Amino acid sequence: MALWGVISLSLHCWVCLRSGAATTAVAAGLPNDKPGGPLDWLLSDKGPFHHSPEYIDFVEKNRQGFSTRYKIYR
Repeated sequence: MALWGVISLSLHCWVCLRSGAATTAVAAGLPNDKPGGPLDWLLSDKGPFHHSPEYIDFVEKNRQGFSTRYKIYR
């Protein structure tokens, strides 16, 4: 019975250490230096919204120099 407890405990520790190492590797592999953040791909050319008319209008206006940010004139 004690052998079963030792095997169970070692298996549990091995699984926890493997999942922690995988989480660390995934977090280290994601670059956070992009200005759009991790959800920036949604509005990229490969995202699900790149065929929508609103997104096409937004991209065209952005290329022409329009911005969605407010300018404060003093």
